[in-house]
Amino acid sequence: MRCRWTDRLRAAFVAIPVVAVAGCAMATNTLHPGRAVIRTAQVPPLGQILVDGRGRTLYLFVADLPNQSSCDGACAAIWPPATTQGPPRAGGGAQQSQITTIARSEGPRQLVYAGHPLYYYQADTGRGDIRGQALTQFGAEWYVVSPRGQQVQDGVSSGSLVPGG
Repeated sequence: MRCRWTDRLRAAFVAIPVVAVAGCAMATNTLHPGRAVIRTAQVPPLGQILVDGRGRTLYLFVADLPNQSSCDGACAAIWPPATTQGPPRAGGGAQQSQITTIARSEGPRQLVYAGHPLYYYQADTGRGDIRGQALTQFGAEWYVVSPRGQQVQDGVSSGSLVPGG
């Protein structure tokens, strides 16, 4: 029996959304984030940086204003927001007083540390991965975050605790 081109086209329309949804579910924690933990980890050569409870690196986006995310759509597909469904807590060298959340138009609340909305980088697949460090994407730079709430460049924290301060 021959497969007609319409059968192939129909199969493609079914497969594409399934693959896209599966990819998004793996890249972000917004489906079932639970109660988030922000802690620190020693990651050479950057030193102490913020990570989540599973050791995944957390990033700030230089284009964000204090307590406001400017990353959505295609940006959020590459840089998924770190989210929580309950009150987040600090562990290790992270400071509880620096942790808050902000509302997003879709899904759970986004984690914020010292005024910086926090994100994951999709290409980071394991504990301590820092593939997103110092990348320029979506119009600005992305950096890991120190326990003091500052961006880390080459193992040295820089900038103020709150952008513009």
